[in-house]
Parts: sequence; structure tokens; C-alpha cells
Amino acid sequence: MAAGVRMECQSRGRCPSSCPLCHVSSSPDALAEPILLEVTKAAPIYELVTNNQTQKLLQEATMSSLWCSGSGDVIEDWCRCDSSAFGADGLPACAPLPHPLLRLSTVHEPSSSLVVLEWEHSEPPIGVQVVDYLIRQEKVTDRLDHSKVETEMVLSFVDDIISGAKSPCVMPSQVPDKLSTTISLIIRCLEPDTTYMFTLWGVDNTGRRSQSSDVTVKTPCPVVDDVKAQEIADKIYNLFNGYTSGKEQQTAYNTLLDLGSPSLHRVLYHYNQHYESFGEFTWRCEDELGPRKAGLILSQLGDLSAWCHGLLQEPKIGLQRTSLKFLACRYSEIKPYGFSWLELSRDLKKTCEEQTLTVLYNDYGDKDN
Repeated sequence: MAAGVRMECQSRGRCPSSCPLCHVSSSPDALAEPILLEVTKAAPIYELVTNNQTQKLLQEATMSSLWCSGSGDVIEDWCRCDSSAFGADGLPACAPLPHPLLRLSTVHEPSSSLVVLEWEHSEPPIGVQVVDYLIRQEKVTDRLDHSKVETEMVLSFVDDIISGAKSPCVMPSQVPDKLSTTISLIIRCLEPDTTYMFTLWGVDNTGRRSQSSDVTVKTPCPVVDDVKAQEIADKIYNLFNGYTSGKEQQTAYNTLLDLGSPSLHRVLYHYNQHYESFGEFTWRCEDELGPRKAGLILSQLGDLSAWCHGLLQEPKIGLQRTSLKFLACRYSEIKPYGFSWLELSRDLKKTCEEQTLTVLYNDYGDKDN
């Protein structure tokens, strides 16, 4: 009927036939039914105050309580904090700063060399203006003690990532637009079988940081090409079979030394599966190449954790491929006070190109699959 007005009609039961105040129903079987009509109008408290000055003060107090924690005044779309509402860092702290929650992508699982992290961008219409996000990457240096970490990088989302300035290992995958508030980052150049800790802060236009949000993730075991490992196992058998010349010894040595620990594990596995009757792999290496060269090769087998060592003993390891879309941004100067988060996707089309990244995963299975 009108803005702010609500009308409700409710049944209050039926009148007994003996009630003389009720209208007689046209049907003797249908009892009269009284209806209660209630009309209410919602209005701000300050509108109920007739004094103009009091109304203004009440409105200002209400706005202060809503947007400035009651410790400042609303000026247009920002808070002017009282002198008592400044933090230890000297920055105004009356307007609550949104707390972004960092999470792992629910669509793209971590690979041995990258993870995809996400959070939702949010800021109130009045109070603070979020102008940037900071993300820190730390590597856990002790498998048994996660408190021992090494900080590898701290990047600004605006200055380092979407500007294309210095983020070859970090690329935006999704940025906010009018339909979504999600920010998604691809973080590459990670080491396999390693635990990482990522920390996120929001930053407002005064330089104040939000409460931090953390994610800890362990990257999977290194990717191996099992088909190639089988081929190398066959090649090594052929080189070791019969009389082995100096040239064949050197070829075998160079081939095995360049493999790296994960692939060497698979070569050892396949060799022993097919050719162990001619001598176990480590014994044949020592016999054909000598203790020193064999030791240099076999020492690589200890570089893996017990977890990955166990997985690399699976009868079959497939190679699974998936693709990730990301924005490759060339260098451009982004002004944190001059862009709109809701228009960021549109604005980055001028300086960023959408590309596709291929990601590899180990697919562990048995012989019959």
C-alpha cells in the first residue's frame, strides 16, 4: 500500500452460535469468523523525535554506532575517528576492517608444484575502503616441527600481482566483477612433498591491516612419467646385459644420474619387476659402474620422504593432466585509490591476457586398472 507500511490479517477463531454480537451467517453450518486487521509502519527512531536538533543528534549517533563502532562520525562514506579510537600504530581504528578468509580452491586441488588459493572481497558501503591485499608464503623447513618456517615472499595483490611487476610465480586466476566477489590466485614454483603456510591480510586506505587468515598445505609427491621410467629400465637392462663397454657404462651412468629421485625410484621398481632374475638393480649398478659411481646414483633414493617412497612403489602410476586459466599481466601502474573492485575484471582486460596452464598429477592405481 505504501512504503514502510505493513498490513496483516489474522484469524481469531470462530464465533459460537450463541453469540449475539456476531452477524448471522447465511449458512447455518458456517459459523461467523471475526477478522483482526493490524497496520504497522516501520520508521527510524530519529523520525519519532519531533525536535529537529535532537533528531539530528540521534541520527548521527545511530550512524556512528552502525559504521564507526560508536567512536567516530560518519562523513559522507568514511569515518572520522575520535582521538581515543586510534591504534598503537597511530592509524584510525574506529571503522571495522573486514576479515578476509583465505581458503584452498574447492575446484582445483594442489599439485606437486602449485596451489590455488581463494578469498572473497568485501568492504562496507561506509567506513573503510579496502585498497589492497598482502599475501605471505612460508616454507616449513622441519617435517616434524611446523613452527620452523622460512619466509619466501610477501606480495601485494595490487602492486606486485595484477600490475605484472614481479610475480612470475603468482598469477591471478579470478578477480571480482559485478557478479562475483571471489579473488583466486595460482601460486607456482613450489617444491613437491613440502609443507607451506600462506597468510592473507586486507589493507585499507590508511594502511591498516586486517586480522590475518592462514592456510597450511602439503604439496603432493613429485610427478613421474611412468611410461618413460619403464623405457629407461629396459634401456639400462640392455646396457648391462652381456659385456658392458666403457661407452655403455658412461651412457648408463649419465642416464641414471640425470633422472632425479622420483624417476629413479620408478626405474628401480620396473627394473626389479622385470629383470631381477638377472641381478637386483642396486647390485647391478655397483657391479657395472663401480662403488663410487653407483653410490652417487643410489644416494638420490634417500631424498624422498617415507610417504612418497611408499606411493612410488605402486604397481601403476598414471599421468593425469588438467588445465587452469589465468591472467598473464604485462607491467602497468595500478593506482590503488583510483580503481573499483567491481570493475577490476573489466579493467584488467586492457593489460592482461587470459592464458591456459597445463597441470600434471600422479594417478596412483594397480595393474588391473
